[in-house]
Amino acid sequence: MQAKMVILNKMRKILKIFPILVSGLVLSHCSSIFVPVPYQEEYLDLDKAEIVSLDDNIKREIKKFYGAPYKWGGSSPKGTDCSGMIMAIYKNAANINLPHNADMMFKTMQKINSRDLFFGDLIFFSSVRTNKATHMGMYIKDGYFVHASSSRGVILSKLNDKPYKKQFIGARRVK
Repeated sequence: MQAKMVILNKMRKILKIFPILVSGLVLSHCSSIFVPVPYQEEYLDLDKAEIVSLDDNIKREIKKFYGAPYKWGGSSPKGTDCSGMIMAIYKNAANINLPHNADMMFKTMQKINSRDLFFGDLIFFSSVRTNKATHMGMYIKDGYFVHASSSRGVILSKLNDKPYKKQFIGARRVK
């Protein structure tokens, strides 16, 4: 029990720096609107973290994809679509095989309430007024998620922004 608490505390500390990394990526690679998180000295450098966790691996994979161009059917930092990026991140970070299909992931994964979103959870959208997932992303923190936009490539967006708020159909957790 105590070991779990130590790991959770270290993960919480590591998660503190993620907004800084993402804001730096956004400011250097993307012209979308984003409010950067102010720097705080207690943030840790990911590369100096003592314990390599699944979250650390996922963060490193996201950094590889951030700013990548959109490519339908793609799953690499040279070009990717939304489900291809998620599939590759989980494969490379945790050796978890996911389908290259947003709707299949939406229909087969563990459903979670949007109030319970945590880093790495998957969020799904539908542009066709049905419960068929046509787009997806990975939840980061504080309402932000990373996804492969067909017009802007891999970017960070806010769940409450249009059209995402209107098109949101649910969240899932990778087990």
